[in-house]
Amino acid sequence: MINLDDNVSVEKLLKVIRIISQIMLESGAEAYRIEGTCEFICRSFGISEVDSIATPTGIYITISPPNKGNRTVISRIKNRSIDLSKLNDVNSISRLITSKQITLDEAIIRLRDLKNNVGLKKRPFYIFYEGIAAAFFTMLFRGGVIEFILALLSGMLVQYVSSKLKNLDSHQFFIGFFGAAIISVVAISATYFLKIGDYNKIIVGGIMPLLPGLAMTNAIRDTMRGDLISGVVRAAEAMLVATSLAAGAGVVISVAYALAMIN
Repeated sequence: MINLDDNVSVEKLLKVIRIISQIMLESGAEAYRIEGTCEFICRSFGISEVDSIATPTGIYITISPPNKGNRTVISRIKNRSIDLSKLNDVNSISRLITSKQITLDEAIIRLRDLKNNVGLKKRPFYIFYEGIAAAFFTMLFRGGVIEFILALLSGMLVQYVSSKLKNLDSHQFFIGFFGAAIISVVAISATYFLKIGDYNKIIVGGIMPLLPGLAMTNAIRDTMRGDLISGVVRAAEAMLVATSLAAGAGVVISVAYALAMIN
């Protein structure tokens, strides 16, 4: 193991691992993966004493550089989503850091650019991708051409509305609720006035991309590895999102029954 270079700033190293941890948490990484990345980076700079605790709402990191005492950094996490592209990018940057291919200053610049980069979510095609996902899920449930088109349009509309709600820092519960409600309104209204199509297949197919499947998987993985706080919190959040989807669709269907739009 190498010794900590006097030219290496402990403050910059802490800043690097704080930003990396924050990006990983906000992008849906598991707790053990975040803690392992922090330890991996610190060990590459000769710091063997590293204690980190990652929870869905924050990261707590303490390092003990040789002859420099203990240093601690805490980062509060408010926004969480699933972004595998960012996880891949931050993993590449962390490997460049540990192999000394980039300096800490360069790493900070790249990480800040990555953190501020919204990627596909600001591209018009991202809305289309969401619609395509909903449309093909509808086909998996044996939907026809009409169901495919309506699921495509409702999926695109939901993604557009969801992006606006996220910009307003709305809670995931409300995003899920309004997303499912929009899909149900489009499906029931279109099939009612066109007199063709099955609204059930459109609703089910449109909701599928909104389900927190990966979040629940990460919750199970965290729990099985002993990160009980992270696992329980992630599971609770996933269940809350699933409940919001059911509530949004249920309210619209109940109203449609009351108006005799569906039987």
